[in-house]
Amino acid sequence: MEHVNDALSKLIPPPQQPDADEYVGEDGLIYCKNCKTSRQFFENFTGGKPAILPKLCKCRAEAAEKQRKEEEERERREQIENARHKAISVPSYRGYRFSVDDGKTPKTTEICKNYVRNFAEFSKTGQGLLLYGDVGTGKTFYALCIANALIDREYKVLHTSLADVVKMAQDFDNAESHFMRLMWQKCIVIDDLGTERATSFAEEQIYKFIDGCNTHGVALIVTTNYTPKELEAAAADTSDLTHARIYSRLLEKCFPVRVNDIKRREANTAKNKATVAELLGISKK
Repeated sequence: MEHVNDALSKLIPPPQQPDADEYVGEDGLIYCKNCKTSRQFFENFTGGKPAILPKLCKCRAEAAEKQRKEEEERERREQIENARHKAISVPSYRGYRFSVDDGKTPKTTEICKNYVRNFAEFSKTGQGLLLYGDVGTGKTFYALCIANALIDREYKVLHTSLADVVKMAQDFDNAESHFMRLMWQKCIVIDDLGTERATSFAEEQIYKFIDGCNTHGVALIVTTNYTPKELEAAAADTSDLTHARIYSRLLEKCFPVRVNDIKRREANTAKNKATVAELLGISKK
């Protein structure tokens, strides 16, 4: 009966002559000229003549490991981009990054970056932010910068509006699954607080959502044109208890951050008009 070592040697025969980048060592094994380590080894399973089997030399093993890590990173980035598409439905918002910030409000930028840096700590209690300021000052931009940065760090994030939250609740057959999907997030960006339609049903669902986020530790990044004082006044208004509860719960977990009064939207609109006018050959008089 043929010995197992001999059978293995026949199945994986060693090369008779070394390749151009190889040489035969004193032990009769093939070695790599580059890293001077063996590309073969002796294996003796049950006695008898040892089988000579192939293996990766040091430099080939390092190259294989590098390729494995690059493939893992490519797959990780692909998963992140898939998550970004699910989290942010508006394509242009996916491009809102700190790297494209115009640098006109460095204090606001630094606050938002610090929030991302310390999100692991903030997420323990569901601590969020209330970004407030006038129309066109960049509240949405900074909120989405935070969202994209957290997605890059592989947190579960969702960008939506309170109007969309109410629509989910109106899908009665799937309302509970929609609600639980929201509660599974680590951070939810709510744009334009105060622009949603106010009905008793809507207010009840909004309260349920915000209260649920506070209970489940979901951090909220909320943008609004209202000032904290206006929201505090609404929270203290006992004539509308549902409204008051909504703003009270919101202020409980959202730290107010004023976005500086630089009218980015006006500046961007003027720049766009000038570009279009130039392309159309319309001179300014």
